[in-house]
Amino acid sequence: MGDTVLIHGIASAAKHLRPEVRVVGIQAECASAYYLSWKRGSAVSTDTCDTIADGLATRTPIEDNVAAIRELVDDVRLVTEDQMLRAIDLLVKEHVVAEPAGAAATAAWLADSTAAPRGPIVLLVTGSNIAETILRRALTNAEKS
Repeated sequence: MGDTVLIHGIASAAKHLRPEVRVVGIQAECASAYYLSWKRGSAVSTDTCDTIADGLATRTPIEDNVAAIRELVDDVRLVTEDQMLRAIDLLVKEHVVAEPAGAAATAAWLADSTAAPRGPIVLLVTGSNIAETILRRALTNAEKS
């Protein structure tokens, strides 16, 4: 969840087709403004949003967006920088190149796959606009593990 436009559109369509579907938003732990806002029910700004996930780097949520996602998003979780790097490495091994924001859902699932209910799970992987330095970091960190 960066500016929440993508999750709002997907959640809106998914819930229209299958109201019982569960939608979980993911934010970078270092850019948690929409996570905090979703929890509180009103816009909560943060002082910083220093994350490798440019697409998730929001500091000042928009009140209307907070209201919209509270209606459609069932849960919001945070992922760390290291979790996103590990997810990028895993996705590369599967021949999928994803930027950190695009790997965030995979990172959350890898961090806690038991939190998912039974049934089909869809992890949205978007964006391959990854900086070479971040990709190198992801692959190097995986080698150390």
